[in-house]
Amino acid sequence: MSKRFNRGIKIWMSVVYCIIFFPIVVIILESFNATDYGKFPFQFTFEWYTYLFTQSELFPATFLSLELALSVCLSVMVIGTLTAVGLQYLPNKITTKFNMVAQLPITIPWLVQAISILLLLNFTGLGRSYGGMFFGNLIVVLPYVIMMVAGRFAGADRTPEDAARMLGARPMRVFKDVTLPMLVPGIVSGGLMSFMVCFNAFAMQYFLAPFGVRTLPMEIFTLVRVGYKPDINALATLLILLTTLIVLTLNKLGYSAKKTFGA
Repeated sequence: MSKRFNRGIKIWMSVVYCIIFFPIVVIILESFNATDYGKFPFQFTFEWYTYLFTQSELFPATFLSLELALSVCLSVMVIGTLTAVGLQYLPNKITTKFNMVAQLPITIPWLVQAISILLLLNFTGLGRSYGGMFFGNLIVVLPYVIMMVAGRFAGADRTPEDAARMLGARPMRVFKDVTLPMLVPGIVSGGLMSFMVCFNAFAMQYFLAPFGVRTLPMEIFTLVRVGYKPDINALATLLILLTTLIVLTLNKLGYSAKKTFGA
């Protein structure tokens, strides 16, 4: 019975993984297909990669998305870390209520948030702008860093902090030499998740970006409506490869979920 159960679980997990990764495999294969729009027969070529690097207009939008995601990521890593640290010194009742409020940007649909922020920016006179787009994306991803760092706090051994204080270390010295290194896995994990979420936050960027400015999600949305070339598949393949390398590198360095939450 146990062997049959384990075999059934393995088969089920294999089916689930196939469903998850099948579209990704198709995109990668189509980036090497010479025929437009994924038509058969399959003809192997590097034409779309050459087109991507020489003629495509996707790279400017990609660099803008990377710049936005990186700036938001670095900002929320600082703000989220300081917020999570500050929550440790507040009463549990206040901390619980604050965590409930901090998680609202995750539960409320982005469409509703984007329209609300746009109305607020219009009311203040800022309107659609780079600052508004930055502010909107920051609100969306900030809870991820707070939760990651708070989770790291919850599962970490706080004894070294007490030992440092008993030895006469000042609060800033304790934070810099003991607390911050302990929180690095949570900060890195939260920052990476924030980067990926911000990079793909189409609703926020669509409503808050200045007129004439298009990030990569907006550019792809436009191309899908008016007609696109398979250079999008080539760019997607490169992004998949880059993301995979980042994840493997972080796991190699020890920034796994187990280390993040102190399991």
